[in-house]
Amino acid sequence: MSKQKTLEQTQRQELARMYFMQGMKQKEIADKVGVSRNTICAWIRDGKWDTVRAAKTVTRSELVKKMLQDLDDKLTSGNWTADDIVKVAAAIEKLDKQTNIVTIIEVFTSFNQWLVSRMQVDSELTPEVVKIINTYQDKFISEKLSNVTIPLE
Repeated sequence: MSKQKTLEQTQRQELARMYFMQGMKQKEIADKVGVSRNTICAWIRDGKWDTVRAAKTVTRSELVKKMLQDLDDKLTSGNWTADDIVKVAAAIEKLDKQTNIVTIIEVFTSFNQWLVSRMQVDSELTPEVVKIINTYQDKFISEKLSNVTIPLE
């Protein structure tokens, strides 16, 4: 495969990834980027895009709501101890007190949706530029998750 063909394939794949992260259906993505639905399915499977999308679409309020619902179910059935309740309360408090990774991902997801729509009218905003932005967003998230701080000079 030539370098040009590989570059075009990479661009199509990154654009497909952005559309997928926005919640677009596989058939629509395939039509937009000019590949088969089977290719999209393979990219999703190989890149684990569905897992990433699920992680990016869960909001802090949804997590808290789910935790409270689970707590209520367990309390109603009598299956939780006071220690379990304290742990859930601490987890909810931690979610609410900090600008956490979920909030950061929510902002990045919204920003990426804006980028994709902006690509339609801004010729300087190319799939390559968006890919670079996504790479740095992913690095930022990884460093936040592992509590790594890069010293500034």
